[in-house]
This record gives sequence, C-alpha cells and structure tokens, in this order.
Amino acid sequence: MLNTLVTRFKTRLDDGMTVRRATFVYSMLLLYYGFLLIPLFWLIRSSVVTDEMLRAREINLVPLAHMTAENYAAVLSNETFRLYFINSTLIAVATTVLTLGVGIPAAYSVSRFDYPGRDYVVLGLISSQMLPLVLVLIPFFTVMFRIGLVDTRVGIVFAHAVGVLPFVVWLLKGYFDAIPQSLDEAAKMDGCGYLEIMYRIIVPLSLPGIAVAAFYAFVGSWNDYLFVSLLSQSTGTRTLPLGLQLFQTAQQVDWGAVTAAAVVTAIPVVVLFALVHKWLVDGLSNTGGKGV
Repeated sequence: MLNTLVTRFKTRLDDGMTVRRATFVYSMLLLYYGFLLIPLFWLIRSSVVTDEMLRAREINLVPLAHMTAENYAAVLSNETFRLYFINSTLIAVATTVLTLGVGIPAAYSVSRFDYPGRDYVVLGLISSQMLPLVLVLIPFFTVMFRIGLVDTRVGIVFAHAVGVLPFVVWLLKGYFDAIPQSLDEAAKMDGCGYLEIMYRIIVPLSLPGIAVAAFYAFVGSWNDYLFVSLLSQSTGTRTLPLGLQLFQTAQQVDWGAVTAAAVVTAIPVVVLFALVHKWLVDGLSNTGGKGV
C-alpha cells in the first residue's frame, strides 16, 4: 500500500508537479480530510465507551479500559428502533425503484426527442433544485392529506421520489446525451421500437450513470428528516433519522445510545458506497463532462 502511494506520488511529480506544490496540495488534502474525519472518529469513539468516560473532562482518544458494547446492545435490542430500520430500508428501496422507473424514461425523452418546450422542461428540472423544500411543505402536506397518504409508507415514498427525481433526470440526461444517436438509428433499422432501444441499448450502456442516480436516490431517502417528520404521524411509518429521538427524554439524553444509533444508521450508506464506488467515480466523471 505504501509502495503504491509512493509510486503514485513520484508519477505525479514526473508529470510536472513540483515538490513544493505537491507538499502544499497534499497538506491541504490532509487538513481537509482530517477536518471531516475527526467528528466521525469522535462519534464512533463515543458509541463504544462507558457513560463515565463520556462525562469525563479528560480527552482520551482510545480509552481501552472503558470500552463497552452496551450502547449497541441497547440500540439493537430496541424493537421500535428495529421497526424504524425496516421502515427506512423499505422506503429507501421503493424510492430508488420508483425514481429510476420514472427517471430513466423521462431522461431518455428529453435526451432523444425534440418537442416544443423541451428546453423549459430541462430548465425546470434544474430550477426546482434551487428552491428550499420548506417552501412546499404546507401545500405538499395539504395534497397528501386530501388523497389519504399522510402517515403511510407510500406517501413518504412519493414525497422522497418527488424530491430526488429532478436531479436524477438531469443527471441521466447528461449521460444519455453522450451515447451516439447512430446506435438508435441502427436499432430502428433492425426493427426495434423506442422502448426496446431504451432498455436494450441505452440502459446497458449507461449503468455507471444509473448507479450514480440510484445511489443518490437511496441516500436522499435514507437521510431525509424533513418529509418524514411532516408526513409520519405514528411509530409505524417513522424512519431512522427520527429514531435517534428514541434515546432522549425531556430530562436527559442517553448519549451513548444516541451515538451508537447514529453509527448504525450510517452503516448501510457506507456499505452501499463501498459496493458501487467504482461506478460512482466513473458515472460522476462522465456525466460532469457532458453537461446538459
């Protein structure tokens, strides 16, 4: 591992980067990642120490004598927290499937067909991401209440899909634009219809971009607090971001359990990122270079 890093460093220097510039760049990167990782390290450290160590004034980075798994045992044995975990999983997976099911045909439409108002559709997708979600909460709740979807998992899935769909369509459109239209024409000559072209040619060639879109939809749903706090009225529909409130009362906060619950909440996203990170890098780099 160290030899690989040294080799890459020397290669970078051979490409024209001076030692002074390389030192500055890597120092800034180290400072940046240190700033990001210190709170994460402290969160994990707080989740595995006793209450006495949590309240102690001394700073002990790795208090081996005070480590315990009781916080995780308390969190994982809590039936309500397990229900929240199941709700988060079902809602995030359903949101991802619904978003891709709608987003892929929509992106294919604005990428391949020229119809009146298409540019305004694309502009509307981008513009919708500039508005704070708080502005639409009250009218959104009114609509969901009238159609009977308040305090239902289906209602939360629709809410999350509405929130992430514009960016997913915009993202996939940029990726679809890079696929030569000559492939579409060749497929038409072989007798393929538009749906066959989309699912037999466009989708297989766009898997890295679709992986990025799926990851964005899943994480957006998994981490959402705003829509869930608005639409969920009972324990049966709440998700993990609200589940962190289980371990606090009006009189006290069980910080050990709260930090353990936060770590458990973050694990699925970290695992998913580890599984698809190669596609994410490829998809983001390709999409970013093609524009709208």
